[in-house]
Amino acid sequence: MGASHRGGARRAAAIATALLVASACSGDDGAAGPAADAGEGADGGAACTGALEAPDPRFVVDDCGRVLVLRGTNVASANKGDSVDDRHLPDSVESQEHLAGFGWNGVRFLISWGAVEPAPGEYDEGYLDELETWMDWYADHGVHVVLDMHQDVYGWAVGGNGAPDWAVETDGLEPQPLAEGQPWYLAAADPAVQAAYRNFWHPERGHPELQDHFFAAWAHVAERFADHPAVIGYDLFNEPVFANGDLAETLAVQEEAAAGRFRNETLTAFMQRGVETIRAVDDDAWVFVQPTSLLNAFPYAGDLEAAGIRDPRPEGPRLGYAPHLYEPAVHDGHGYAPDSPYVARWEELRVAEAEALEATLYIGELGGPPDQDGMAAYAADVLAMADRAMAGWAQWSWDPAESPDGAWSPVTVDGELTDWGRWLARVQPRAVAGVPTGFSWDPGASVFRMSWTEREGVVGPTELAAPVAAWDGEVEVVLDGEVLDVEVDEERGVIELDPSDPGPDHEVCVRWGREAGPC
Repeated sequence: MGASHRGGARRAAAIATALLVASACSGDDGAAGPAADAGEGADGGAACTGALEAPDPRFVVDDCGRVLVLRGTNVASANKGDSVDDRHLPDSVESQEHLAGFGWNGVRFLISWGAVEPAPGEYDEGYLDELETWMDWYADHGVHVVLDMHQDVYGWAVGGNGAPDWAVETDGLEPQPLAEGQPWYLAAADPAVQAAYRNFWHPERGHPELQDHFFAAWAHVAERFADHPAVIGYDLFNEPVFANGDLAETLAVQEEAAAGRFRNETLTAFMQRGVETIRAVDDDAWVFVQPTSLLNAFPYAGDLEAAGIRDPRPEGPRLGYAPHLYEPAVHDGHGYAPDSPYVARWEELRVAEAEALEATLYIGELGGPPDQDGMAAYAADVLAMADRAMAGWAQWSWDPAESPDGAWSPVTVDGELTDWGRWLARVQPRAVAGVPTGFSWDPGASVFRMSWTEREGVVGPTELAAPVAAWDGEVEVVLDGEVLDVEVDEERGVIELDPSDPGPDHEVCVRWGREAGPC
């Protein structure tokens, strides 16, 4: 969007709007994890002990030592609810039954502070029991889960979601309804909402108990799920906005942010406290941190100070960097320009920031209304970029729609693919028995390619996601130059590879469908 090239009031207005767009998730529209337990290898043979660390901080590994490329969806926007008293879980397990059609190995599962701690110091164990039942289901179905402490517009008491009502301190201000036709995320500009954010982010304003309770709630959740086979990580705070102050203070740092010089000491310290909180109760999960949402929108350089965020884990860091990817024009349905620099700039910045943080790159949310100009190209550009970066992602969101028309969800309630479903249906790595050196999917040719290097101590086969929801029955797999006779596990959406070539380096090509191009 090039906001740094605009002048005066127009630039301030654009930044204010983009800030609030970026705080929107969408429209309202564990280590080994489930693949194998610690006593048995992924192939039913040698044991997976969890002793093999990731070959590089860029990667997540399971207890078998295989590199996981976490790809999947957010479950679900419906979890937010309309008040703190709602259930905050998907309606039924049947709503998940089409996940295997994409072969995905991960979900980002929305929870909220208010659901966990509806009254000060009182945790809703009934909610956590139900949450555990969901985690059991994911473990049984081969899906790894990142638990996301979600919020939008701070809390239900000011028209958003996330914080419990008792934790909303507005300095006596009452939130006002938005003017008719205004997008919901503009509610974050309301003075009452601004006060609530400031009282949370800045304990010196007189409410240090808010963050104390927030992190105690996280400790309670992480301790409960530390040994759960499905839970592989924790996303500390969804789309953190206004950590550096209110809207006026945020606009005041726009030039520094555009120049890449802005560093958010408050947010950095908050995320570091979150890492230490999780590590006190869970030694092995990945802890995901996010920059402020303003910087994702333009995009500007991230505001986290890399030197201020370190994992105290003795065996080495297990951190994730989880920025979101929403081009503002696309998010609001204005179309994707063929010459947009957004995706390339996002890649340039975020890959380098993840490296500086010694973290795996995980796009916590991506998506947009599909019925606008250029969206097929946008999806292709975003997903190709993620492949180049070997980054994980979670599309927004898994709320199966009644109709495929205009749906952000990849499927309807009947399992019919939407436009997003067709764009996301691709062969991709699930678990690599070694170290991936590169992979790609050509959507025009329906051809997948990957190279990887063997690694001593890894147990089990390499697994590829097989998008059986879009399968027409024709699959060809060429491994190290040899055409294989393989069977697709349609129940899980998986192709397993076990190279017979004794060499350390391997290449695979998969042709998917009758019209696929050559390997």
